[in-house]
Amino acid sequence: MQKIIKLSAILFLVSGCGEALMDYDIDTQTPVVESYLQEGADGLTVNVYSMEEYLKDEYKLSKPVAGLSIRVNGKELTETSAGIYRLELGLDTLREGQTYGLQFEYNGKSIEASTQVPAPVRNLRVEPESMELSSSYFYWDNTDTTEITVSWDDPGNSYYQVYIESPNTSDMPSLGIFGRRMIQPFRGNTYSTTAREFRSTGVHWIYVYRVNKDYADLYERISSSDLANPVSSISNAFGIFTALSVASVRFWVYESSE
Repeated sequence: MQKIIKLSAILFLVSGCGEALMDYDIDTQTPVVESYLQEGADGLTVNVYSMEEYLKDEYKLSKPVAGLSIRVNGKELTETSAGIYRLELGLDTLREGQTYGLQFEYNGKSIEASTQVPAPVRNLRVEPESMELSSSYFYWDNTDTTEITVSWDDPGNSYYQVYIESPNTSDMPSLGIFGRRMIQPFRGNTYSTTAREFRSTGVHWIYVYRVNKDYADLYERISSSDLANPVSSISNAFGIFTALSVASVRFWVYESSE
C-alpha cells in the first residue's frame, strides 16, 4: 500500500497566520493551490481555495473555489466537487522524468506552475529485516538500542521523507505515538532509528518518498515559526503543485517466546 503525504497545513500557512500575513499586504484575491502528483498514479487532483481576510480577532476560513477551467499539459480537469478538480489518465500513468504544467485563470491573472516527477528510490533495504519483541514488553521499560537502518541509493543528492506505519496502536492509544510517524524531509541515503521505537508485533511498512525541493521548503516553513513569508512556486498563487515518488520495504516484528 502506498500513501501520498499531504500538507493540509498549507491552508493554515497561507490563511491562518492572521495579522502576520496581513502585515505584508497579501492580496486576499490570491488563490491557494494544493496538488501532489505521485509517480505511477493513473490520475491527479488539484484543490483550489480562496484567500480570506483576517480582521483583528477573527478571520474567515478558506473556501473552495468552484467553476474554474484548469488544465494540466493542455488537458482540462473535471470538477468532481466544489474546488476539487480531477484528471483521469486512463491507461496512462504519471511517469518519472515527465514534466507537468498547470494553468488556469483567476481574477484576471494567469496561474501557472510546473513540476517534474522524480524516480522512486532504488535498492531500498532495511537492516536488520526483523526483530523480536517480548510479550511482556512495555515502551518505557524497554532499553533496546539496537540500530535499525533504512538505506537506498542516492545518485542525485535528492530530498527524501521517511514514513513508518505500524500495524496496531490500539494497545496504547493514549500515547498517540509510533502508529504512523513522518520524518521531516532531508538529504541523504540513510535513516536510522532503534528497536525501542517499535512497540507492536506484525509487519511495519517503511515508505521512502523522493520529493522535490519546493515540497521540502514548504514543509520546513510549516515546521518553523516563520509563517509571515509563505513559500510558493506557483505564479500568482500560494500553495504547492509538486510531484513525488515512493518506494516501500517491510520490517517484521515477531513476538518472542520469552
